Amino acid sequence: MKLKDGLILREVAGQYVIVPTGKRVREVTSIVYISSSAAYLWDYMKDHEFEKEELVQRILEHYEGVTKEKVAEDIDKFLKTLADNNILDDGIVRGRVFVRLPGKDKK
Repeated sequence: MKLKDGLILREVAGQYVIVPTGKRVREVTSIVYISSSAAYLWDYMKDHEFEKEELVQRILEHYEGVTKEKVAEDIDKFLKTLADNNILDDGIVRGRVFVRLPGKDKK
């Protein structure tokens, strides 16, 4: 998995918000706020391809007193939020896809 291009993270009034730029403005139409823990992961994710297990391990190494099960559950929610808002490139096509087949056009 990887993050799509044309996205930046900004801290605004103590909250982290994902801001689309360029062509992404048309694709990411919701304001997406993320936690400080997610912002910590974003810093890694923006420059690397990754798997969920890597993100879980990074959180476990960075924070004390968290369980692997809770971290995995929270990362699942985080990745779903990114995917649902067209921010995550995980190889799954979402929404409608139209394919024009040759010779099937009406004249």
